[in-house]
Amino acid sequence: MKPYRTLLGLALLALAGALLAQALLQDAGFVLVRYLGTTLETTLFGGALLLGGAVLVAWLAWRLLSWPFRAWRLRRERDARARLADGIDALHQGRYADAERLLAQACEDPQFRNAARIAAARAARAQGKDTDAQAHLDAVADTCGASRAIAIAAHAVEQGRHADALAALDAIPPGTQAPRAVALTADALAG
Repeated sequence: MKPYRTLLGLALLALAGALLAQALLQDAGFVLVRYLGTTLETTLFGGALLLGGAVLVAWLAWRLLSWPFRAWRLRRERDARARLADGIDALHQGRYADAERLLAQACEDPQFRNAARIAAARAARAQGKDTDAQAHLDAVADTCGASRAIAIAAHAVEQGRHADALAALDAIPPGTQAPRAVALTADALAG
């Protein structure tokens, strides 16, 4: 369906261009612009070219003026991705303090906030800082409740607190459980 829409749009654009060309060739028109004592006389085609040039210059000026802000945003996103990757690598290597620090910094970008908080909670738990881990998990309670429940349940199963794991997993709606939640439920019930 999309190619037909594109073809129809191009046909309409060609028709509009043909009608405009016909109108300009028959009568070039006359445009008179007076602004602050300056008078500009031109044809309709010349006026359209001037207007198009003015729009192009304004667009280029906007692109040039907004370029530093776009570059700054892209650099922030690239740095956040690097911190997230380095934090997960540090978590994997067992450097838990570095992992928690890097992952907490990666939380500044909303795109990576949930994943970085869950991983930072794992790093804090590995260091024995349960209050920091709970603070990281509570920070994602509203936006990522299922991942939070899975992280809490996994920790509870590791400690042998199967009833707490089942209570945490009950927060996930039954039809939307992830495979990890189902596996943790089975482990908790078996325990």
